[in-house]
Amino acid sequence: MSAITEQVTLDDHVNAATEVAFLLDIFAATVDNVMGGATASVGRIAGREMARKLPVHLTNPTLDEVVAILNSRMEAGYRFRLEGDGTERTLLFDHCVLREVCAKRGLTMGTALCRLFHAYLDGILNELICRPVKSEVVSCGDQCRLNLRTQ
Repeated sequence: MSAITEQVTLDDHVNAATEVAFLLDIFAATVDNVMGGATASVGRIAGREMARKLPVHLTNPTLDEVVAILNSRMEAGYRFRLEGDGTERTLLFDHCVLREVCAKRGLTMGTALCRLFHAYLDGILNELICRPVKSEVVSCGDQCRLNLRTQ
């Protein structure tokens, strides 16, 4: 095994971020084009599968507990929180790395990439609280707001 002797530069990071943005855009657009109306199901299935692999053991968790755990685990790219109570809650995204991807790729927020991510997050929440979860984007911008319904 050889040692890496070069230093990673800011340009390397910028180029990597550009490449990742391109790949996420293409992936989400392809899933959306191929699956059409079933894109949400693809995201939910992927999210449930991911939740099974998380190193988290919860006994009868609440939605608040699960959102707090996910927020701490995903803090490198996201900051989100719940508002309200009952079966209809508001999930607020104060920071979302996908906003940067949308900006870099000239994508409108709330379209294929965002929908796929939110379906994925729904699947994770669904698996961890053992109840169906469905989110609906209400607004996008500096802070994204979603209605979050559980059964």
